[in-house]
Amino acid sequence: MAFTLADAGFEVWLANIRGTTPSKNHTHLDADKELDYWDFGMDEVGTLDLPLMIDLILQETETDQIYYACHSAGCGVFLVGLMDVPELNNKIKASFLLAPGAFYGSGYTPITLFFPPFLERQWERLVVGIFGGKLSGEASILLTALDLPTDKICGWSFMRCGICDNLLFAIFGADPEQMDYNNLSNLMTKIMDIGALKIFFHVKQIYDACEFQRFDYGETRNLLEYGSANPPLYDMSRMAVPTYIFYGEGDNFVTPWDMARLKSAIPVEYMKGFHQVEWHKFNHIDFFMGKDADVLVYHKIRQIMHEIEQE
Repeated sequence: MAFTLADAGFEVWLANIRGTTPSKNHTHLDADKELDYWDFGMDEVGTLDLPLMIDLILQETETDQIYYACHSAGCGVFLVGLMDVPELNNKIKASFLLAPGAFYGSGYTPITLFFPPFLERQWERLVVGIFGGKLSGEASILLTALDLPTDKICGWSFMRCGICDNLLFAIFGADPEQMDYNNLSNLMTKIMDIGALKIFFHVKQIYDACEFQRFDYGETRNLLEYGSANPPLYDMSRMAVPTYIFYGEGDNFVTPWDMARLKSAIPVEYMKGFHQVEWHKFNHIDFFMGKDADVLVYHKIRQIMHEIEQE
């Protein structure tokens, strides 16, 4: 999408979330050695990092507002920022949420089978300690010893056996027609990066609760953080940005039912567009990997931006 919008004359900025390979610097903590570095989640990224990024863009471009596009959990971070940093709403001309990760409760991906033993709150401290606070997409020591880095797992020899593509289809929805098999290995090596485990725990909590809620620290700390034993819901009524949602009928990770819940939660005056992609198998990862994502999604976003500019 960045190339589509740049070709149309828009200045495009791409953000790296805290903790990813290009964004691991810190004033005093070492991301590779210190567990405290990884004690951040959606709230910290949405309320601390995102406003600074947007202010930097506004300063550098000498403008008052920007368009904002996001995908999956990145949209959850964006929504948190809008609700907790009210002035952020005035800096966004319009937002485009692609398969936004806010409500996950109706997902039927097999990955949820791995949630209970791995991401239950009672195991959080142990899991964080074992993995050093982060979940890395880099090849493990075992896979490296077996000469099976990510690019080989999704290489031609493995795709002939249907290992990589069918795993992706099981998790995100089956859409072989949109899968770019020639470029899959290259794409996977680029998108597999590092993420804070706290974000994964939060997604699991939202999935279990079927609500877009704040992080659940447990009753004792919840009382300290929120003044209540249970984590409060995010207040979607505080969102004040014209919003366009795009979702795929074949997405089994963030389903059309989840999208409908988000649509109903956004104040009606700011819910400007609710678009089901015009391909019945379009899944969660087709938004950035689909062969026809440009025609089915990006061009439509570009057209909406042009219409807004002409108002």
